[in-house]
Amino acid sequence: MIRSLSTFAVVVVAVFEMAGVANANLITDPVGDFVLTFGGHPSGAFDVVSADGTFDGSTFHLTANLADEVSDAPAGSVPLYVWGIDTGTGTNNFANIGHAGVHFNFVATLTALGVTNNAAYHGGVTGNSIFIDLPLSALPPSTGFAPQDYLWNLWPRDTSAPVAPAPIGNATAISDFAPDNSMARFSAVPEPATVALLGLGLFSLASIRRRRL
Repeated sequence: MIRSLSTFAVVVVAVFEMAGVANANLITDPVGDFVLTFGGHPSGAFDVVSADGTFDGSTFHLTANLADEVSDAPAGSVPLYVWGIDTGTGTNNFANIGHAGVHFNFVATLTALGVTNNAAYHGGVTGNSIFIDLPLSALPPSTGFAPQDYLWNLWPRDTSAPVAPAPIGNATAISDFAPDNSMARFSAVPEPATVALLGLGLFSLASIRRRRL
C-alpha cells in the first residue's frame, strides 16, 4: 500500500513538473513596440505580444500571439512571420538596425495563409495566433549546439515596405522582435507518447489505490 502511494506521488510530481517546464521560456513583448526603422504598415498583425518555443525530442514547436488578427493587416501589406534559428554558428544578425543580439544561421517562415518555406514544416494561422512545427529531421545539421540548445527569435515582416538606402536596405520590413535584441532557448517537453504513458500509469495507480482503500 505504502509503495503504491509513493509511486503515485512520484508520477504526480513528474507530471506537474513537466507541465511547468512547458511554459518556462514564454516571451512577453510590449504592445506597440515597433522597430524604429520599420517602414511598413503599423498594425497589430505585425506586433508580437507573446511567443514560445518548445522541443519534445523530435519536433520544435514555435507559437506566438499578435496584438491583432493576421487577417486585420492593412490592405496592401504582406505579412510574413520569420523565425530565425541558431544551431551553433549563427552569424547573421541585424546590427544594421541596432539588433546585433539576434543571430541565426537559417530561418523558417510562415505566410498569412499558413504556408511555410519547407514542405516538411507544418504551420498555421488562427485569428491572432500563429505557429510552426519544425521536425528535427527536416532541419539543417547542427553546427555546434545539441538540438535542445538551439536558439530562436521571431520577427514579423511587412514585405511590402519600401527598401531604404544602405545599410538598412530591406530591413525596413521588420516590425518587431521577440525577444528583443536577444535569442531564446527552447523549453524541453515530453513527447505526446510519453505523456500518454504517464497518464496511463497515473490512472492505473489511482485504480490500485482505490481498490486497496
